[in-house]
Amino acid sequence: MYKPNLVVVESAESTQDMAGKMAADGVPSGTAVMALNQTRGRGRSGADWHSPPGKNLALSVILRPVIEIRHAPLIGMLASIAVATIVDIACESSQAFLKWPNDVLVQNRKIAGILSEARITDSSVEVIVLGVGVNVNSSVDDFPWELRDSLTSMFIVTGKTFDLRTTSERFLQALGELIARVETEGPNFVPRVWEKRWAHKGHTLVRDGIKGTATGIDTDGALLMKRSDGEIVRISSGAMFTA
Repeated sequence: MYKPNLVVVESAESTQDMAGKMAADGVPSGTAVMALNQTRGRGRSGADWHSPPGKNLALSVILRPVIEIRHAPLIGMLASIAVATIVDIACESSQAFLKWPNDVLVQNRKIAGILSEARITDSSVEVIVLGVGVNVNSSVDDFPWELRDSLTSMFIVTGKTFDLRTTSERFLQALGELIARVETEGPNFVPRVWEKRWAHKGHTLVRDGIKGTATGIDTDGALLMKRSDGEIVRISSGAMFTA
């Protein structure tokens, strides 16, 4: 049963590592750790995630969903929907969109990313730790110069500053509402809801020489892409780029 419990620390090397240790100790689903200063944050594929102290949301939440193993990737997508929901509220007139698999965009620039790490046994998903990074109060000068055209923040979009604890609590509430839906009806609704915010549906995408039109999201979260010869290709992981 998901029950949000936010733990705030002044500094941590990685909230993901902290939450992983807490998960191993058996803390309940919904336990989350937020660091005001994260010194060694990481994103997908081991990429570094840098954030100036006290400005942005660095949060990891522990989940224990009762789902089939093949549905584990949908939980990361669920988190991106929750982030998009709170970003919509904060940014008012600027709608949040999603980039497969788990990035959140505003005005075609990345405002948030999700790292989903699962511990899976032979027959079940034991625990999922979701790392959530949201650019909340960063200014343009906080971003590396080479990334300034591709990143944004809630502050940049609105000109307003936001309380990080309140932002965390709103995310955990939005995530909880979606988790409750998974608990009552299963996760099959996730691809449909995610697709409604998909920034690149119908666009031509490319990765590692594979090129095609993004047509949909499969029941397990895989991206479906139609090649020029009509073949439907499933992409289960990795970054996709617009052609």
